[in-house]
Amino acid sequence: SHAHFMLKEIFEQPATIRDVLRGRLLPDEGTTRLNGLNLTPEQCRAVERVVIVGCGSSWHAGLVGRHFFEHLAGVPVQVEYASEFRYHRHTQMAGTITLGISQSGETADTLEALRLARRAGSRVLGVVNVVGSTLAREADGGVYLRAGPEIGVASTKAFTTQLVALLMMAIHLGRHRGLSRENGQRIVSELEQLPDAAARALELDDQLA
Repeated sequence: SHAHFMLKEIFEQPATIRDVLRGRLLPDEGTTRLNGLNLTPEQCRAVERVVIVGCGSSWHAGLVGRHFFEHLAGVPVQVEYASEFRYHRHTQMAGTITLGISQSGETADTLEALRLARRAGSRVLGVVNVVGSTLAREADGGVYLRAGPEIGVASTKAFTTQLVALLMMAIHLGRHRGLSRENGQRIVSELEQLPDAAARALELDDQLA
C-alpha cells in the first residue's frame, strides 16, 4: 500500500514507538523499567561519564542522546564517531559507560570501539534492533529497539526508536542521580502520548505533499 519501503517505514513509526515503550514505563514512579541494562542503583550512581559511539544515523541519535543524559542524569557525555574512537589512546575508563548504538548490531567500527572500551575498563551497553546480533551478545546489557526489519536505506523508524530508547535510559539513570519523581512523572507522561502524537503528524501527509 506504499510506493516504497522508506514510506512504509515512516508510517510504521507510531507502532514502533509504542512497541519500544511497551512494558518499560512506570508512570507512578516517574521512571522506566530497563532490566536489560543490568545496572544496580549503586552502579547508576557511580557512573562518572558516558561515552556514546556509533556511525551514520546512530551517531546522530547519540548527539541527541547526549542532551538527555546531561540534563536528566547530570552526567558528562562524549559522543564519538566509532571509526575515529578506535584511534584514540584509551588508558583508563573506569567509572565510564560506553554505549554503542547500532540498528543491525553488526557495525564493524562500533563493535571494535566497544571492545577497546571494555579493555580500558569501561562497562559496555548497547542500543540495538536485531536480537541475537553481535553487539547484543557482547554487551554487558542494553535496550532492544523492537522496530522490526528496516529495509529502506535512509533510517526512519530505527532512528526514532533509538531516540526513545536513549531517553528512557537517561530517565532510568537520572532517577538514581537526583532527577525528581515529579519531573520523571512529567516526562514519562509525555512519552506515553508520543505514539499518538506521531500518528497525528502523519495524518498531515497529503497536506505536506
